[in-house]
Amino acid sequence: MITKEQRIRLYVFSAVALGLLALFLALLIVPQIRARGVPYFINFKNTSVNGLLVGAPVKYQGVEVGKVSRIRVMPDDLSSIRVELEIEKGFPIRTDMTATITYAGITGSKFIELAGGTSAAARREPGGEILAARSLGEKAEDIVGNIDQAVRRINDLLGDENQKRINLFLQNTEKSAAVISGVLEAKRENLSNAITAIEKAAQDFGAVTENLRRITSDLGGLTSKLNENAAQAIDNINKRFSDDEMGKVLKNLQGFIESSSSGMKKVEDFIFVQQADLRNTVDVMSLAIDNLSKFSRALVEDPMLFLRSRKVKK
Repeated sequence: MITKEQRIRLYVFSAVALGLLALFLALLIVPQIRARGVPYFINFKNTSVNGLLVGAPVKYQGVEVGKVSRIRVMPDDLSSIRVELEIEKGFPIRTDMTATITYAGITGSKFIELAGGTSAAARREPGGEILAARSLGEKAEDIVGNIDQAVRRINDLLGDENQKRINLFLQNTEKSAAVISGVLEAKRENLSNAITAIEKAAQDFGAVTENLRRITSDLGGLTSKLNENAAQAIDNINKRFSDDEMGKVLKNLQGFIESSSSGMKKVEDFIFVQQADLRNTVDVMSLAIDNLSKFSRALVEDPMLFLRSRKVKK
């Protein structure tokens, strides 16, 4: 039979054991309760989450900010996988943030990577949905699809029928180039003679212009000599005749000089006008020579230019 002292000892031992068990459970459970973050979820549509496990980290620019708490298939939409997250308290989830599934290394394990987010955007309410962005694998699949489509188009372009058309076009181009080269060879001498004749005509025009300049300068000197001779003649007449006779003679002589000066002026103006016209003509001829030279060089360098110009005129 248990004595009273033994019963007290049993009660004390039981109480101490229960206290220690409660303390141990508290040490295990309380940190877990405190560690629970703010819930959010992501819907990955038509995307495999193979390699993503519960407890996988959620990172923002490489810094862990939460964990994956649950992964399940949506019963009403089998193409959508719902991934539930627990984000650390105090980390702001913005409305312009997106989530992608990223490989953690060569082991095949994956984690959730958050991207985007600006301070100007509003904070997403707890329990809200973080939009899923296209993963690197999906982008790679799109690139591969585009490459396959481009290869198919190239194969269609390089088919037998198109190759025949390309070969026919190249043959016609070679024939056209040969014909144009023959025409240019036949007309090259004529073009060279025409350019030589135009250059000679330009030189002749230059010589005529130089002669006109000399005539103009000679006329200026002649006018000066006439004025000097007229002044000398007036002095001689003044010595031989009286004042009345001298006045009549001077008046007649002055009229003659004015008439002569007016005539010389008209001759000079005519020569200047002709000189300007000749200069314009020489400029036009020089421009025509340059254009002909450029055209002949272009024809020699690119014989197809003549064929293309004929097509445009048609």
